[in-house]
Amino acid sequence: MLLGISYGLKSKTYLKRKSSMYYLFLGFSFLLAFSVIRFLSVVFRGLALNAITLLNSMLSAEEDDVKISKIQHHAVQTIKSLCLVILVIALSAGISFGLISLGSLWYTIDLSSFKAILAISVGATIPFIIPFKRSKDGYSELSKLLHRMILNNYEISKKLFKREVKKYAKDRVAKNQFLIVTGLARAGTTSLMTDLFNTQYFCSLDYANMPFLMAPNSWKKWHKPKSSKLKERSHKDGLMIGLNSVEALEEHFFKILAKDDYIKEDCLTSYNISAKDYEDYMNYQKIIRTSDDKIYLAKNNNFMLRHHSLKTFNTDYRVVVLFREPLTHAASLLNQHVKYKQLQENQPFVLEYMDWLGHHEFGLHQKQFKFSNSLIDSDKNELNFWINSWVNYYEYVATSLSDEIILICYEDYCKTPHMIMNTVLSHLQKEKVSLEREPFNNKTVVSKDFDQALVDRANKLYNSLKAKVSYSK
Repeated sequence: MLLGISYGLKSKTYLKRKSSMYYLFLGFSFLLAFSVIRFLSVVFRGLALNAITLLNSMLSAEEDDVKISKIQHHAVQTIKSLCLVILVIALSAGISFGLISLGSLWYTIDLSSFKAILAISVGATIPFIIPFKRSKDGYSELSKLLHRMILNNYEISKKLFKREVKKYAKDRVAKNQFLIVTGLARAGTTSLMTDLFNTQYFCSLDYANMPFLMAPNSWKKWHKPKSSKLKERSHKDGLMIGLNSVEALEEHFFKILAKDDYIKEDCLTSYNISAKDYEDYMNYQKIIRTSDDKIYLAKNNNFMLRHHSLKTFNTDYRVVVLFREPLTHAASLLNQHVKYKQLQENQPFVLEYMDWLGHHEFGLHQKQFKFSNSLIDSDKNELNFWINSWVNYYEYVATSLSDEIILICYEDYCKTPHMIMNTVLSHLQKEKVSLEREPFNNKTVVSKDFDQALVDRANKLYNSLKAKVSYSK
């Protein structure tokens, strides 16, 4: 009898060990299956991108022949992606159920039991909680997917914008007064815009609005990020940014309206906006402004491309144009060009991001401004190219001066930021505010060779602009 009891206990212990081993085996089979899904997640992202692009084509207002051709192309791509997804799911299911079937040869278990469900859940979850190598650009694959789905598809963005206007613009009073901060990059535009925004007189787009720049109010209902830690921006120039930081984001709106027609392979061309474009722009400002007493504020380094035609509809807005001593300005642009070429080669998403926002100031997709001038034919890795770019841009500014333009010298802004900021506010009939910030001493070093005659020409233009600034020194 004792022998029988001993045998029974051993048998139970053996069965317990056997069931434990099977639960581990069951969990491992789902871990392996879902690891396949995670590591082949690019297939699922491809399906999402192709499906949304197909929808975008269907919403297009293009001629039928063009539209049908695009729909057919994107439909084929979507079907291919769907087939790949089905294949991955079949592979994953084959792995899990194949291993389960193999395990059932030596142990039978109820898959609906609590322990079985627990083993399956743990196994299927582990592949998604083990972090991949952190992306250098700071964006997760899911975040990149969302950006591509929204910012690459203009027709969907237009639909979102129309819905946004219908829902939110009706509650806003029409306001002709707004403020744009512009100039060549590296002229202090971001810093001045931030100072102005902090006065509480303005409303503007910020990084938290990305990627739904055409539907910021709807996006806020779903996306409510906590105040993020500040970090130095990719320029590595000491400026700290976070999700609540304002930036040059409105150009995406103009890209959608113009369907990128003004963006050429090697340049950005000046063009005229239509009355409908202007109406849409005013509605866009309405959905950004959180209250009627706020003024719309934007930084947009491409604004001069359309300033001439925009002022035919409105003369109440103001444009701050910053300019900087040409040689150090050109040196700063060249430094950023070299830095961003390397950055974009190592982090391709940075290039995508800048293209979406119309940032072609430097980097792999740098594009010159083309007003009425001929394009500069010189090496972008040489200082002379950037000095020529300075002359090209500010010669156009000099011939475009009007009551709408507030001309600001960067060096004066660095020395007396409080005075400059209040100068801008005075043009908007706003009361002066205090600015607790020390003067800034820029230490850009010029280490490249340059054409002295070209610099002399630029300096002459610089001094001419200094004589026309919108304040008394």
